[in-house]
This record gives sequence, structure tokens and C-alpha cells, in this order.
Amino acid sequence: MRFIPLTPARLVDELADWIGELHGRRIVTATAGTVVGFDGSAEVGTTELADRVAERMRGRGAVVVRATTNWWWRPAALRLELGREDVDMLLTGWVDDEALRRELFEPVAGGRPHITRLRDPGTDRSVRQTPARVPAGSVVILDGPFLLAADLPLDASVFAQVGPGALRRSLPDDRQWWLEADARYGAEYHPADRADVVLSYDHPSAPAARGLGQSARPA
Repeated sequence: MRFIPLTPARLVDELADWIGELHGRRIVTATAGTVVGFDGSAEVGTTELADRVAERMRGRGAVVVRATTNWWWRPAALRLELGREDVDMLLTGWVDDEALRRELFEPVAGGRPHITRLRDPGTDRSVRQTPARVPAGSVVILDGPFLLAADLPLDASVFAQVGPGALRRSLPDDRQWWLEADARYGAEYHPADRADVVLSYDHPSAPAARGLGQSARPA
């Protein structure tokens, strides 16, 4: 399946359409809620893209809950216990997937109070967030790097694929070691093969998409 060039605005529209159609099919089959992962680092534009798609869907009347994995990191004492640059821990041990299930995914699916942030990544302190409630079976859009390495109940995923050069330019100096993690992630978890939609995202101003189906026509 080939990559189809799209304008940034068209990409947002296509992704919003795709998630809306997926959610509609799941509701018809009485499946509770839809969790969609946007796999990629904030520095390459994944968080911004997920935000824009969520806003587009809300503008069409959908109820969408947004979350980012860095607000669900485990305490530093746990995630850094093997060292500050341990790639294995970064890939599978930083995100508290059990807390995500317990405090976000399951409550949203059941229409119960949920939170979207657990711990401040800057201060390593718990966030005092007032729980919110949305209709049962709403959409959750989660973004963050290495999502397909975690044990997360994603119903669909979008992988923002970038080359080593683009990632190196995007990451701050203290995260350059994530380049090794990204290479390992690609080799061991094969996100470009497993994700439902893959984006060529070296240049967010000129993206291309694979997997959006017939609705993804050249801009």
C-alpha cells in the first residue's frame, strides 16, 4: 500500500473521518468505547496532530477524551532504577499501563469519572485533577512514543514514522539517547507493519499517509 501525500489540514480531516467511522462501527456492535493511539514523540509533532484531530471531531459533535503518555509515567524512582538511559525500561517500563486502564480507559468506557493526567513529568509529583465524566463508550485519543511496545488496549493506532535524521534534529540534547530506543523499537516491535495507519512525518508540513483507505485521496 503506497503513501498518499496530503496537506496537513486534509490529514486532520481524513484521520477524524477514519476514527469516526471506526467508532461508529464499534458502537453498532455494542463494543464499549474506542481507544486510538497516536504513536510518536511530541517533538516530531504527534501530540499536536492528535490535539487537532480531537478538536476536529469535537467540532463535529463527538465526545473525545485526550491524554498523553508522559503524564502517565511511573515515578522516577521506578522508571530510572536501572539507570537514566536504560532503553529497555524506556520502551516498556516508563508508562504505567495499569493506571491508564484503571483511571482512564475503563472509566471512560463505562461512563464513570476519569482522569487524563496522573503524574507531572517535570516535577514527578502526582497531579490533583478533578475527575471528569463523559458518556459511556466515548472516544479516547492517546499519544506518546513507543505505544505498541506497551501493554495498552488500543483499538486502532496511527504511527508517525520519522527517519533518524529528523528525530535527531527534533529531540533535545538530554533525549538524544532515545535514538537508540527508536531504532530498537522499529526492529523489535515493527510499528510500521502493525499500525493501522502509518504517516510519513519527517516534514509535518508535507505529510503522507498509508492505510486510510479510499477516503485518502491526494490533496
